[in-house]
Amino acid sequence: MGPDALDAIGRPAGPRGGRGGVVVTKKGRSNMRTVRLSQVVSPFGVGAVFDVLGESLMGVDISGWAYNKSTRVVSRRLEEALGVKELRSPPSVPSYPSKHTPGIPYQRFPRWLFCQDCRRMRYVRSLEETGEAPKCVHCTAHMVPMRFIAVCAKRGHVMDVPWDRWAHSQPGTEDQKRCRKQELRFETRSGGSEGLSSLVVHCMTCKASRDLGELPSRDSLKRIGVRCSGTQPWQRGSFSCDERIEVLQRGATNVTLSETTTALDIPEPTVPARDLEAEIRQHRNFDDVRTAPDGPRAAVLVELIAEDLGVSKDLVLRVVRGDGGTDSAEGLRETRAGLLNGEWRAFMQATDADGEPTGNPNFIVSSAELVAGAGSHVHSLLAEKVQDVVLVHRLREVRVLHGFRRYDLAADVVPVDLGSRGRERWLPATESFGEGIFLSLDQQRLASWEQIEAVVERTEILERRRRDSHIGSRFAEVSPRSVLLHTLAHLQIRRLAFSCGYSAASLRERIYAGVGPDPEAGFLIYTAAGDAEGTLGGLVRQGEDPRLAQTLLAALEEAAWCSADPVCRESRGQGLNSLNLAGCHGCCLVGETSCERSNVLLDRVLVVGDDKTPGFFGDVVEALRAASVDRI
Repeated sequence: MGPDALDAIGRPAGPRGGRGGVVVTKKGRSNMRTVRLSQVVSPFGVGAVFDVLGESLMGVDISGWAYNKSTRVVSRRLEEALGVKELRSPPSVPSYPSKHTPGIPYQRFPRWLFCQDCRRMRYVRSLEETGEAPKCVHCTAHMVPMRFIAVCAKRGHVMDVPWDRWAHSQPGTEDQKRCRKQELRFETRSGGSEGLSSLVVHCMTCKASRDLGELPSRDSLKRIGVRCSGTQPWQRGSFSCDERIEVLQRGATNVTLSETTTALDIPEPTVPARDLEAEIRQHRNFDDVRTAPDGPRAAVLVELIAEDLGVSKDLVLRVVRGDGGTDSAEGLRETRAGLLNGEWRAFMQATDADGEPTGNPNFIVSSAELVAGAGSHVHSLLAEKVQDVVLVHRLREVRVLHGFRRYDLAADVVPVDLGSRGRERWLPATESFGEGIFLSLDQQRLASWEQIEAVVERTEILERRRRDSHIGSRFAEVSPRSVLLHTLAHLQIRRLAFSCGYSAASLRERIYAGVGPDPEAGFLIYTAAGDAEGTLGGLVRQGEDPRLAQTLLAALEEAAWCSADPVCRESRGQGLNSLNLAGCHGCCLVGETSCERSNVLLDRVLVVGDDKTPGFFGDVVEALRAASVDRI
């Protein structure tokens, strides 16, 4: 890394980490900026903007990390699924790091700053870094970063807005055209509008100026001759890129769209099956073939992979050409589906253990009954719908960052390792520990309900919109069971937050809705923390009889009527790209940290029903209403 590199270090709050920081060092001086260790993977990981104490930094790719100072995170399933040799946690350090502590390199970005007192602008170069926050050379006040940056809409490159060129892009005199000694000021125009048109970049040397009114418009930089740099801010060298660049605010959510994959640590199968495709992706020569499948060396490398692994060349070519791995939306969906299927089988094995805890030290589960003994008519109807309940006394979750996109989800994935090839692949990961409740639905009743014409028609609406949406490419094909399970998980999270001792934002979901030879129909609600001790049993306790049945019934009763009804129930489309039907903030939506599907593909009508569409739990809701009338 260059002398301008900033180091982020993980500082653990417990045995497995929690608090970290950013350390700027040079010439014996250091300065600490804190960040949680888990946030180094997401949301402040590679390629992401990190605002701290008035400074704006961006995490560099893992080729600049102190590999020998990081620790390995063991997860064989994830390593094989993602085709990497190993997963590693960011370097962690004692509570009081020194200037010699290894850390995660960050790059100052954007480099154009302005002084809040005298309003002078300055481009901070690499050699000017001192390890401290930059100060104005004229009045010694602290300088803050400019608000706007330029992002490549296709390939994920990012660069500073060239403010010197913008200020001189509408010259009125020959002196302004030939201005060389540019001294810029970022001013506010008095007496004008309150929008961007009132903000002006002004050259004090030649008096040229231009406001920011047209800056966010499409091709605003292209019209003044600015092209994409073809690089990330920490990369050096000359590259070319002819893709469109767009101007965004540096704090916009679409500046960095992280691509992460999570998996639970489950017991290994008794007879492990050999995953040939995973072995091919993990081979040291696979990346070279995948990036140039028609290159002059491709045939030799394909033959080498086939010989090393004892497989056919046709299989290697099929994986290279047909499976995009973690660099394509289809490859990501297949990888995540495979991970979920393994977890589903682990939960099903727990149901055969007659309530005895089973698993491994990081996956302790036991089966439970939704309703023990004779219950009311309502409880009997509910028990017919729910097939299995599994209490997860302890679980371990591993989260891996393998790339990011910029601008929108149709853009190319930028890998987290932009270093030279030829070394073993690894990815950054964090682990967390917790507890949860797993619940599965009766497969026979669910299969019969899925064939109802009204149910299929509502689902097809969401599937058409998913195919037309950029964000929809991240998700598998919509089915009635996937919408039902996803919505029911949200309803349960909202209700559990009142009784389990955790906030709704601390609860997460994992949906198991795969179809095929081994169909899945369940969901896991869990909580996970960075501390090795995990959590204290509050969520598991809510899964015991009769608490879980009471919580489910309360969630269904609340879902039967939303505060936004009848507008919500009769809605033809809500949320991002209209990917929700009857689902809004008043009834279904949860925190973004809780939902694995970005709060889309929700419809409570499929849960509780309406006049046209029978809900899977519709008869339970009717029985609840009848019981309420009888009590009155």
